[in-house]
Amino acid sequence: MTRISQALALVAGTAMVAPAAAQTATALDEIIFSGARLPISASAYGRAVTVLRGEDLARQGITTVQQAIRAAAGVAVNGTDPYSTQVRIRGGEGNHVLVLIDGVAATPGDNGEYYFSGLETADIARIEVLRGPQSVLYGSNAASGVIAIITRRAESAGRSQQARLEAASDGSLGASYAQQFRGTNGELALALQSRHVGGFDVSGDGGGADSSERSSLSVSGSHDFAEGLRAGFTLRLADQSYDFDDTNFAASSAETYIVDADNLARRRERLGSVWLQSESGDGRLRQRLTVSGTGFDTDTYDGTGTQTSQSRAGNLSLGYLASLSLDGQSLLLARQRLSFVAEHESETFRRATGGTLYARQMNAVALEYQGSYAEGLEVQAGIRRDFNRSFADATSWNLAVSRPLGAARLHASLGKAVVNPSLYEQFGFVPSSFIGNPALTPEHSLGGDLGLEFGFAEGRGRLDVTLFAENLRDEITVTGWPISTVVNAAGTSQRRGVEVGGDWQISDRFGMGLAYTYTHSRSASGAVEVRRPRHELTLDGTLSVAGGRGDVTLALRHVAGNYDTQFWGAFPTVALPDYTRLDLSARYRLNDRVEIVGRIDNLTDIQTTEVWGYATAGRVASLALATRW
Repeated sequence: MTRISQALALVAGTAMVAPAAAQTATALDEIIFSGARLPISASAYGRAVTVLRGEDLARQGITTVQQAIRAAAGVAVNGTDPYSTQVRIRGGEGNHVLVLIDGVAATPGDNGEYYFSGLETADIARIEVLRGPQSVLYGSNAASGVIAIITRRAESAGRSQQARLEAASDGSLGASYAQQFRGTNGELALALQSRHVGGFDVSGDGGGADSSERSSLSVSGSHDFAEGLRAGFTLRLADQSYDFDDTNFAASSAETYIVDADNLARRRERLGSVWLQSESGDGRLRQRLTVSGTGFDTDTYDGTGTQTSQSRAGNLSLGYLASLSLDGQSLLLARQRLSFVAEHESETFRRATGGTLYARQMNAVALEYQGSYAEGLEVQAGIRRDFNRSFADATSWNLAVSRPLGAARLHASLGKAVVNPSLYEQFGFVPSSFIGNPALTPEHSLGGDLGLEFGFAEGRGRLDVTLFAENLRDEITVTGWPISTVVNAAGTSQRRGVEVGGDWQISDRFGMGLAYTYTHSRSASGAVEVRRPRHELTLDGTLSVAGGRGDVTLALRHVAGNYDTQFWGAFPTVALPDYTRLDLSARYRLNDRVEIVGRIDNLTDIQTTEVWGYATAGRVASLALATRW
């Protein structure tokens, strides 16, 4: 029996599993907010997407975004510690995934990828994981997918509030408070979160625990100034400090590579936007002007308190969007819709206060078409032209279709995307280990997928199987030792795979969920791409108990065929151990407003490795009290 078969048999024989939220497939009438310039129903959407709902994450006791998205098909999450987490989609790089928080691109100007570092789920309404090229909508850094995080808003007129307290066996403590208000002419949402993570020793040698402190504030709102005229804003502030250990490149084993130390890092994140939107022509024309910006500051210190590095990165963008109904109806009812986009973006990066400020700018225009035709055929198509001051101009495009086939639905997409080098790759400099390369050119990818979604068990079950492929040219790779740099590799890097996702509500009390991804990712030289597991399987679900007042969720995660670079000796690519992990959670509603949520992560206390040389957390139990009013 194969390892995957063993994992399947283990959960099949465990009658306590049913669909955990992170695995629940997107319902056919789900609305996708981030996959197009105008919201679109999942049954019309031609690309692959997974929707994770905030209420389901809370039910399972899932507290961070990186914890939540591990269960989505096509997604690989790796971390050197809980505070430096990389996310890859369909075998791409971390900077091929764009992260949006309430529509603001959370992409630092230095390395082009967002380190989730404990991003909380407390005020999140939903997470949309879009897979495949998305450059037409979002430009660079969206070559393999987008993770769109949408925070909670008032669902009806009036005020609603939520609070949560949590404690865990590793010494972690967390508290959150959120409030939403909707009135006649506008709405406002506020969320406060603070968490101390007790942590664990990432060196694995029994040293001190590497802990973290993170606090965040988010505010958003909108107001109707007149009929057809609305303005709004978003603001998110987060501060974090965390411990980390040293690396020893003169090591002779994994045990001696990570060395216990008292290093400290501090991160500050600032994201915000303001926008003005108008509707005219009886709702046939919508125009929106948006100004958004980000700032990411990182400082590190050694055990004596001496500063060892500093980074200041940010971006500022101005965007104009006009969406037009082409068939005379309002945009919400139109079967033919066209959107025009014009954008200006600037990125900055500074290695130290008073140091050289590196900056670049880009302008872009794009068109996106959404059309509905006979027999349920849905088409989305787009084209984008980037006008770069630092690189050659580039064109991105995509085409997606969705069509019912009896009880099933066919969905397919194809697109070209571009990823600009990060400013750190161009201008980064660490005297003893790294020199940037200003001559880098953008990476170019051509990717597509073909999927079939079908229902069974009289609508109580759904299964989606999607084949995907991507060819990446001009891949940016690291070369050289002991002082390394980056270059554009010759040839084509290939990524191929299969994504399977579904759920089955077997009875009123019991159901099951599934997500499986097979990924075959090779560099242009034919070498295995690191930190992209060949197999990732999640089976999970919920059993309703106590007359429906409670539920119990058991989730199994199996990872096999993962590789990483061994950072000593000849620096070979080595296989990491396969593992199977269980997580257990339970919820009980004391009344309509108060509930208790318990969770045990890594139930069997197994030792796993996501990045070579780094330990991962053992078994951790947590208990939370949540209320809403």
